[in-house]
Amino acid sequence: MPFIYPHLFTGGRKPWKRILLYGPPGTGKSRLAQAIASEIQSTFYCVSSADLVSSWVGESEKLIKELFSHATNNTGRSVIFIDEIDSITRQRSAREEEHTRRIKTELLKQMEGADTSDSSNKIFLLCATNCPWELDVAFLRRFQKRIYIPLPEREARHQLLKLHSQDNSVNLTDEEWNNLVDCTDGYSGSDIATMTLGALFEPIRDLQSAQYWNMLPDGKYQPADILYSNSVEAFLTDLPADKVSHLFLYVKKGDFIKSLHTHRKTVSEEELKKFEIFTKSYGESG
Repeated sequence: MPFIYPHLFTGGRKPWKRILLYGPPGTGKSRLAQAIASEIQSTFYCVSSADLVSSWVGESEKLIKELFSHATNNTGRSVIFIDEIDSITRQRSAREEEHTRRIKTELLKQMEGADTSDSSNKIFLLCATNCPWELDVAFLRRFQKRIYIPLPEREARHQLLKLHSQDNSVNLTDEEWNNLVDCTDGYSGSDIATMTLGALFEPIRDLQSAQYWNMLPDGKYQPADILYSNSVEAFLTDLPADKVSHLFLYVKKGDFIKSLHTHRKTVSEEELKKFEIFTKSYGESG
């Protein structure tokens, strides 16, 4: 809204310009940042904390300074997105090395500088982390909004399953779709993508294990469920590649069941509890 209706955000009504996105891995924090940049038609600067860390003394501070300088000098709006921000902003310790302190100091300086009157209408800083409780309190304070990106709820999981399988023939009834959605409770978006891909590959695995084939009217072959007089005994590699039909590669309920057993959810209840506790103290649900 601030970019679309700037006249509404005047005086003390300043928009939030430094936002932390946190949540379990695979919930789409990076995609969300990219979508925000696209929505406000801005230049998107996407880096991970590893991109900003160098083994050369003073080089990391220079990289951070150049990133913010480039965004400031950009003629249009800029969204700076730093992924895995916790890698360079962890809580201070007595054993912390001097170059790590300098990196933190420079990043804090640039975060504050990006909010000055000259650049406040141009730069929007987004950072993401999977473990917000490890962030230095000094950095937590700099984020005006700390938004929890949770695991997808039921309807979102349904949409993700359909999205990742939309270009393939999936032979499921509405009831089977609903059962599948229930089985993915606790899955992240990334978990669902991986599980669905596993299910889509099951018909290919059936191809590789097939020993008998039936010829179709178009002269191509498909694995034989029932043997006919023109059935052929062969392995997949024995057949010409252009003679193998793709029309029977539909995904069944059993393919998803196999994949669910192989690809389980990756976020534990213990981790979710930690996010819940952090959100109550420092953040808010997205």
